[in-house]
Amino acid sequence: MNNKNIAIILAAGKGSRMNSSTPKPLHEVAGRPIIEHILQNIKSAGIEEVIVVINKDHFDFFKYLSDSDSNIKFKFQESQLGTGDAVKSGLVDYNLSNVDNVLVVFGDTPLLREVTLKSLLKSNDKNSLSVLGFDTDSPGRYGRLVVNDKSLVKIVEALDADEKEKNITLCNGGVMMVKAESLNKNLSFLNNDNAKKEFILSDLVEITNNSGGSSAYIECPHEETLGVDTKKGLSKAEKIYQNRLRDGFMENGTTIMDPETVFFSWDTSIDKDVVIGANIVFGKNVSIESGVTINSFCSIESSIIKQGASIGPFSRLRNGAEIGQDSKIGNFVEIKNSSLEEGVKVSHLSYIGDAEIGDNANIGAGTITCNYDGVDKHKTTIGKRAFIGSNSSLIAPLSIGDDANIAAGSSISKDVESGSLAITRAPIKFISNWSKKLRKSSSEEEKCAE
Repeated sequence: MNNKNIAIILAAGKGSRMNSSTPKPLHEVAGRPIIEHILQNIKSAGIEEVIVVINKDHFDFFKYLSDSDSNIKFKFQESQLGTGDAVKSGLVDYNLSNVDNVLVVFGDTPLLREVTLKSLLKSNDKNSLSVLGFDTDSPGRYGRLVVNDKSLVKIVEALDADEKEKNITLCNGGVMMVKAESLNKNLSFLNNDNAKKEFILSDLVEITNNSGGSSAYIECPHEETLGVDTKKGLSKAEKIYQNRLRDGFMENGTTIMDPETVFFSWDTSIDKDVVIGANIVFGKNVSIESGVTINSFCSIESSIIKQGASIGPFSRLRNGAEIGQDSKIGNFVEIKNSSLEEGVKVSHLSYIGDAEIGDNANIGAGTITCNYDGVDKHKTTIGKRAFIGSNSSLIAPLSIGDDANIAAGSSISKDVESGSLAITRAPIKFISNWSKKLRKSSSEEEKCAE
């Protein structure tokens, strides 16, 4: 039986630079917490079990992760004594005898890719330890990778580097894959004899090499190693992730008129031949079928848009909206928790909430489904080919039959039979010479004011 691979996510930092009560790894990129991005890529890379090292005070924030996945465990780092100490904290009472590799990754790195983690695993087929590195013209505070003929000799922290080492542009990306046997053997040799007075995990490279093991590095783009520790950094990560999503959709056949003004969720699903206008925001759980056009200035979340439909401009879809094939949702229309069948038209200035609308129904301008009575939500059902006149109020619970007509300006509170016309209007009343009386009254008021 093959041994398993495990991962340790270091997430015990206080994240004070974020200036937020929310722990750093739980801030969102593309609508998903940073740590969930990391967890997804770890699992996709074939790593079965994850230990998350956190601050004990933050347990309630993170607990939901283990509630939904029994392969996620938590350990606590009592004091901030460095990355080496954090790994030791993660492995307290853990038996590594049936583990092949241990991945160590920071909990603030949402841009790491699955393929990069797989490369680290592959590197460890031949090595005791593999780290992620990147090349930059501005190495600054990053640790330097000292290499010799493609072998990794050691990692030198910036504060401990001499002048020659400071000129090295190959830097430590902060991600490490270690053979469990090697980690178990060498972790205790870490010390805090350095400028930071911390137990630094990167010292494990030199310790491993000196004990007969071998170390290697895998290069990746700098952006993959980006750690989010400020709101500005969060914004930078968001921009990079959004560009990845945009590029991916366009490569797969989506037309995006002005990519920098369109924002997707991590889970947005789009088929080929979809056209997306400018200034559009997609929230979570959106699926768009082929041939759909989404015009500018729309907000869409938790919705399904079927083949050939047209949305917007200035439309909002949310909370379980399902738009049928070839349907049209026009400007200043909001659809919420409603199912529209094929060919439905809601062209402008309407609110449709908690409704089911049949094929080819037409909803006139200014129509409102009055779904909320102040306590409960109620459903409106509109049949096939029904015609709802402009400025109608449909007071739920309500059923309107196939081919029924609602006269413009009506307020409907009773079910309407198929094929019938429903009309509710106050009788029109004319008052002769009204404008003459109005002008006379206004003139007298002006004289009194003088």
